[in-house]
Amino acid sequence: MLRAQDVWFDHLQSATRYNQWIFSQLQPHVKGRTLEVGCGCGNFTMLIAQHCSELLAIDLDEGYTRQTRSRLQAHPHVQVAAADVTAMAPDQSFDTIIMLDVLEHIKDDVAVLRRLSQMLAPDGTLIVKVPALESLYNSLDEAVGHHRRYTPATLQTALTKAAYTQTTLNYFNLAGILGWWLNGVRGLVTPPGNQVGWFDRCVPLFQTVENRLGCPVGLSLLAVAACDR
Repeated sequence: MLRAQDVWFDHLQSATRYNQWIFSQLQPHVKGRTLEVGCGCGNFTMLIAQHCSELLAIDLDEGYTRQTRSRLQAHPHVQVAAADVTAMAPDQSFDTIIMLDVLEHIKDDVAVLRRLSQMLAPDGTLIVKVPALESLYNSLDEAVGHHRRYTPATLQTALTKAAYTQTTLNYFNLAGILGWWLNGVRGLVTPPGNQVGWFDRCVPLFQTVENRLGCPVGLSLLAVAACDR
């Protein structure tokens, strides 16, 4: 039986419009030597690799890193490793560190954020995407091991405790709230595949609306943070 996390990765691998939409929010901040923490099966690694000079993509799961490595064979500037970021040498330096839908899986989020701050180069940038709105926490979160969902205040507090002094926070994906809530009411542990496909087809509309009107609240929070050196 597939783990809920595996089902999610399968769904998201085919959600190309959604992945591109997310990455469009991150891409202006990606530069230089980059670290991706929690690369999964490489859905975003493929996109990140096109915008940095060097990329190290890591994940705790060796099965996921094997998949990612096979997908990135044509990119010699990309290294993929099964590794724990907390065990990496602190003297490594990165211009960009990216952590997408990973922080909520970590019990001591501040400790990991602090470790990442030590690995940022001067003028380096941390990019984080996390699930938003504590009231939406449901069976979908539990099934994939989420410890929490965040508010702007709780994410900002974690970043501040970890020594980040410059932070921009934005909500993302207003349209996804209804589906997440309904699936939780139904007690589902993964969304139906046809639902993900439908949502992906509608992404151009959702993206246009958010670009024009903004996003006052959303299913996710995006943070871009830096440290004073």
